[in-house]
Amino acid sequence: MPSPKTPGVEDVLRGPIKSKTVFPVLILHFLDGAPDHGYGLMQRIESICAGLLAVNTNTIYPLLRRLEERGFISGSWEHPTKRSRRIYSITPAGRERLARIKNNMRPYLDVISATIDRLNKELYHEHLSRTVA
Repeated sequence: MPSPKTPGVEDVLRGPIKSKTVFPVLILHFLDGAPDHGYGLMQRIESICAGLLAVNTNTIYPLLRRLEERGFISGSWEHPTKRSRRIYSITPAGRERLARIKNNMRPYLDVISATIDRLNKELYHEHLSRTVA
């Protein structure tokens, strides 16, 4: 049984580990490293999530607009005189938000990671040792 400080499985499934939290934290995290455009961010998120969470323009571009409206990121056109890619950068408020999200998300990620490790050990490592012996 989980301790009061450790979220249980039901908390993880209902907790902040879902696309509406994962995508913003990944966008802020990537932009904390370097400015990028929407499509570039989508590709980076896709490579991290490996198909687990669906990444598409209908999710990412409205999210980028919301993050910009809230002052967490700022965007500027690559070529100000013509319609082009919008390049996004994180703001100081975005860095503060990123730190808060990461701090709150860590216990849930730890539970998920530990659960996956136990599943792998149970299903595969014990099985391999039985077949070798």
